[in-house]
Amino acid sequence: MNVSPARPFIQITAIPLGAAVLYSMLEPLALRVREYSVSMPGLPREFDGFVIAQLSDLHVSAITPISIIRRAVDICNARRPDAVVLTGDFVSRRNSYVPFTLARMWARPVMEYAQRATDELQRLRAPDGIYAVPGNHDHSNGNCGAIAELLQTAGVLTLLNQSTALRGVLPLAGLDDLRAGRPRVRQALSDIAADEPQIILSHNPRLFSLLANRNCLVLTGHTHGGQVHLPLTNFRRRPFDMHFAPWFSGWYRQGAAQMYVSSGVGSVHFPMRFRCPPELAIFTLRAI
Repeated sequence: MNVSPARPFIQITAIPLGAAVLYSMLEPLALRVREYSVSMPGLPREFDGFVIAQLSDLHVSAITPISIIRRAVDICNARRPDAVVLTGDFVSRRNSYVPFTLARMWARPVMEYAQRATDELQRLRAPDGIYAVPGNHDHSNGNCGAIAELLQTAGVLTLLNQSTALRGVLPLAGLDDLRAGRPRVRQALSDIAADEPQIILSHNPRLFSLLANRNCLVLTGHTHGGQVHLPLTNFRRRPFDMHFAPWFSGWYRQGAAQMYVSSGVGSVHFPMRFRCPPELAIFTLRAI
């Protein structure tokens, strides 16, 4: 009897492929803490050692379990940051689930997930405040304002094209989402001199090109760092508006500005990550 040479090949490749798929379903629960020291020219000495924690892209939904958000909050509190920033996409649009997940059939209303997110975020503790900007999913079906109101009940201040000052000294500005909202950079930064140290929150990294002349630390998300990195290839899952953008994951510099793009906490479209675990980013500011 003749044995097809393809059969052993299929059997050999099926095992590692199956293991990779299983791992990709577990990695969304493998939250990592990434810590960075960030030097900023002219930073007031009182902010030397100031700690900012960033949580981005929670995407509380039918495919992101609330347990990973709860763990992120617990770990964040254990690090005792001075301030916490939340850079958008607290929920997922109902139509964002890919068909094979069947999630659209049993997903709850978006605002129900927003309430679940708020229930966890209200446990965050930071003496100098908790601040947020919206993401493109938060704008879906006009939910942005309602989500901002929910966050306010949890002690989170949404900065929508506006600024405040940490301890009344260090400017902190927040921009609306570039893809689904109306970011107004001039409005948000009108009271902040370009050369003074400042923190800017933006869900979408593409606004970085408008901030190159500023002495700023820009904290963003949106890309999920790719969420799926196939080995031996350059493939990463990209939001369609980021296909030709040079800012994708990690650190970038442009003039006086520096930007960090978070890989996020939750998953979008499908409940998998591969070689791109969820993260909590911790930044310690340093005066130079």
